[in-house]
Amino acid sequence: MTRVLLFAYLLSSLTYCMDLLAKESAAGLKPRYSKFGPLLLALLIQGGVLGVAVFVVVLVPEFRSDPEFISKKKIYLPQKELQHKVALAAFQNAASSPMHMERISTAALLPDMLPSLPAMPKSEFNPIERNPVAFQSDALLGQSGVLGALQGLKTGSSSASLFGIEDSGQRILILFDNSSTVWNKASAAGVTTDAFVRELSMLVGGLNGNTLFGLVPFARQVGTFRDYMVAAGARNKQEAKRWIAENVRSSRKATQLPFTEDGIQGALTVAFQMEPEVIFIVSDGDFQRSKTAKTRAGDVPWKDVNKTLRALTREYGIEPRIHFIGFKVESEAAAAIEKITRRFGGDFSDFSQR
Repeated sequence: MTRVLLFAYLLSSLTYCMDLLAKESAAGLKPRYSKFGPLLLALLIQGGVLGVAVFVVVLVPEFRSDPEFISKKKIYLPQKELQHKVALAAFQNAASSPMHMERISTAALLPDMLPSLPAMPKSEFNPIERNPVAFQSDALLGQSGVLGALQGLKTGSSSASLFGIEDSGQRILILFDNSSTVWNKASAAGVTTDAFVRELSMLVGGLNGNTLFGLVPFARQVGTFRDYMVAAGARNKQEAKRWIAENVRSSRKATQLPFTEDGIQGALTVAFQMEPEVIFIVSDGDFQRSKTAKTRAGDVPWKDVNKTLRALTREYGIEPRIHFIGFKVESEAAAAIEKITRRFGGDFSDFSQR
């Protein structure tokens, strides 16, 4: 736009100059030489050059179109065939399946069947049975509780019957009063010493091999067959039967289990330390004890027996079934025994009523 205005200005200036010369010629005037002539001529020449330039730059049409950037939808980049084949071969080599190897088998190194075991003699084997050489250490094991823990690993329930009272359990204990008064009353009731030995031996012999049993004779003093429950294996049964026959009426009693009062209270204290499940008590119900710092000698009051049972139940946390076999039991003692056996789920049998 600027070039067009400049061209128009130069054209008007040239026209003005030409009009001025024409007027002077028409007037007949003689041209005069002035200092403005060369200037005017230079301006005319310059205006002509500018006009030509404007015509070339502005007015000459341009027939070339502007460049355009055109991109196709798909661009194809030719791959290098050699590099592609090399990469494909490397991939196939890495991804090829591993070489198959046959599984190692050792079946051929062993026989098809194991050799049969040799014939073994039949016997009631129990690892808890004690060797006679180790009898001196039995009491120590019993007090420490080690043997009792071992015996408790595997036990079995057995049925037991003593003078008509039947029960079954895994840990069976027999307390029998072998004082002279008991034997006198038992004989009066028709129960001889041989009959008593036979009853005890039948009970022990009827137990199965995994049942635990114990024997506790008492009068004023307290003793045990063993200071712990023993398994009813063949060897232990034979030892127990022999011991019953030799010591059922013996006054020699020994135990290393602790107790304070003797008599029935001491026998119950020893019995609860073995943690029995079933207790058979054989007596005439007339219990005696020695004098201690806390108790007097003579008859044992039944309230003291009940007090001892309650204390032992709390201490050891067990309530065994207690059965009582009596010989010529007095009425007052029979009533007390009935309460005890009823409380501990047992039975009471009195030979004086037969």
